[in-house]
Amino acid sequence: MRKLVMCLTLAFATTLPALAALPPQYQRQAELTAVLNIATEVLGIGQLIDGIELSEPDVYSVRSGTCTLTVRIVDTPKKREPGWAGPREFEAVPDPLAC
Repeated sequence: MRKLVMCLTLAFATTLPALAALPPQYQRQAELTAVLNIATEVLGIGQLIDGIELSEPDVYSVRSGTCTLTVRIVDTPKKREPGWAGPREFEAVPDPLAC
């Protein structure tokens, strides 16, 4: 009986759709790249970025001189077929620049 329960559990677990995400270090790298791109767009290439800090989950603070730009990571899921797995789909959305 115990073997039957284990087999049924294994069979059930393997039939569920898998959700695959990037490993944490690659996800963070993708977020930082998006934050850097949007910050450069907002600040312009003439202003140096002094620092980027993760202030809370999915919220980054970008410092440039006396200015601070808050950039939020927002999910942008697309309709996919059931069982589709892949990296998190998101975009970096800037708040108004505070100087």
